[in-house]
Amino acid sequence: MTDPPNTNGPAESGRIDRRKFAKILAGGVGGLAALGIPRQARAQEVPITRREFLHPSGSPISGQHEADVVIVGAGLSGLIAARELKRAGKSVLVLEARARIGGRMWLKKTIENGVLDIGGQWVGPTQTAMLALLEELKIEKFDSYAEGRSLFSWNGKMMDFDGDVAKVLDGHYGLTSEDRDAEAALWKAFMAICATVPADKPWTAPNARWLDSQTFQTWLDNTVKNDYAKWPLAYQARIGGSGGFEPGQASLLHMAWTQVVGPQTEKPEYWLLQGGAGQIPPLLAKELEGLIVLAAPVTGIQRDAKGVTVSTAGLQVKAGAVIVAVPPSVRAGIHFSPALPATHSGLIQRAPMGSMSKVHAVYPTAFWRPQGLSGSGFGNLKTCEFIADSSPPSGKPGILTSFIGGERNVELSSASREEIRQAVLADYTHYFGKEAANPEEFFHFNWNQQNWTTGAFTSYMPPGVWTGYGSGWREPVGDIHWAGTEASDRWPGYFDGAVRAGQNAAKAVLAKKVGAAT
Repeated sequence: MTDPPNTNGPAESGRIDRRKFAKILAGGVGGLAALGIPRQARAQEVPITRREFLHPSGSPISGQHEADVVIVGAGLSGLIAARELKRAGKSVLVLEARARIGGRMWLKKTIENGVLDIGGQWVGPTQTAMLALLEELKIEKFDSYAEGRSLFSWNGKMMDFDGDVAKVLDGHYGLTSEDRDAEAALWKAFMAICATVPADKPWTAPNARWLDSQTFQTWLDNTVKNDYAKWPLAYQARIGGSGGFEPGQASLLHMAWTQVVGPQTEKPEYWLLQGGAGQIPPLLAKELEGLIVLAAPVTGIQRDAKGVTVSTAGLQVKAGAVIVAVPPSVRAGIHFSPALPATHSGLIQRAPMGSMSKVHAVYPTAFWRPQGLSGSGFGNLKTCEFIADSSPPSGKPGILTSFIGGERNVELSSASREEIRQAVLADYTHYFGKEAANPEEFFHFNWNQQNWTTGAFTSYMPPGVWTGYGSGWREPVGDIHWAGTEASDRWPGYFDGAVRAGQNAAKAVLAKKVGAAT
């Protein structure tokens, strides 16, 4: 499953002065004929009002145009930045490489009486920026189902737990007292390290170079010999909020930082959203009607004393500033002129995305609920280390959701759909019995196969990156600003981080009183 290919029509020359361009933007879709941008949008998986989007596929787009600010990327963060700037009276244009908006916030398919978010879907009680957005958009939350017994499996042996992973981390669970004591001591030692790491500048921690010189796995192995104690912390790398990498791939400093900025003890998977999280980008786009260009991957950003020029294959936009709201690895596909500082280019080259697939199994009902089970499973199984009930409150349909992270996802990247299905359902059956082996529908989506994302949940830093290139993490370069959830120092990798980063980038642009380049 991949995004549609990028298609641009034949070139056509044209130039519009700033006043005329502003009138075109103000006129919404109806005024865009002057840009050669058609009214219609390519059909989306989720029905939308076509006037919300612009799609240049098959139509000529070229020439030089102007705006106050260009936003690269129409994911949640880019849409938030564009909305903030438009509300402040700035002319904006959003350039999106895909033929859809939303980035990693994607409602791929609707099902009878329910929805499936192929991207993110949960929200937590301390994710205040996202909660404020939900309130504004009048989107209701409901509790992620947690009634009944949750199941914890270690080396094939099952035990009950209350569903709170934080209690596993601090040693409440384990098959033996030795396991529990070792886990509690290890978590305490890790939390002591986390307490020394600043959220906004992790490379300035007192022992930053020592922390950044080793992998998280190295520290685990040197600190404790108990295999059980190491596993819950290793899980935090593969499936926890940082997500998608092995503990041997990221530095100890990076892993400590992920817990500082996205504490798993604050229950980030507390609520689900009525109608799904993927409904949010179209709602935001209504306020940006006529200002989003799809299938327009940015190829170059040139900066000079007057501002920036942002280029696609058939369009150039001169602007006072640009906000780049895509992951670091995706920025590598943009030619920056003059070249970015070594700190910024070095970080882009060294901050890969995590390896992650998301899976849903859909059943007529949440059959596990009458059995007194919450639908939560947690353990060191071969494919799915975490399973959750993401059904609607009625339990009809029943939806079990999981992730395949890190090396497990890489190993299955060339497997057939049926092989993946069997691997996932074997783990589901381990927890919930034979009935789990036969869902009515099964969905698997590998985010690493998305050209304009390259992975999920977010990027991570191998050893030496924070201390060598950390100052290039999100510091503006002239009139180039950075957004995307990766640019947040609170809940990066989550919706909340994306909202915060978009808001912060917009504020930075407004503080500089940016106008269109002249």
